[in-house]
Amino acid sequence: MRRLIVALLLCVATTGAVRAQGWAADYSLSNGTVTVSNGQANSSWVPVAALIRFGGASTGNVEILRLSGGGSFRLGNCAFTNVTTVVWTADADYSFGVGEALVIQCTATNGVVQVMRKAK
Repeated sequence: MRRLIVALLLCVATTGAVRAQGWAADYSLSNGTVTVSNGQANSSWVPVAALIRFGGASTGNVEILRLSGGGSFRLGNCAFTNVTTVVWTADADYSFGVGEALVIQCTATNGVVQVMRKAK
């Protein structure tokens, strides 16, 4: 009986994840900038979060930008001191259509960024 309950809970949890249609991808911060663009004409996505993990304690600044219609719009900015992780979560559903890009700029370059997105 206990196994059946655990199996049912796993099915419910998995079903919710599939419905959300989200995905994540990792990018190196070796040059200080990560750009994620939408090149698909018939789809759009929404950034959910950017998780930055450094190789060791780091100090610097991170900026999250939206490039759209020839303009650059700041979605977030954070100065950090002696940390190993920085997390940015979107405060709204910013939809990215074809030709638009999410840019993450960081002065500390010893890390990895995981960008989490969902379909719009």
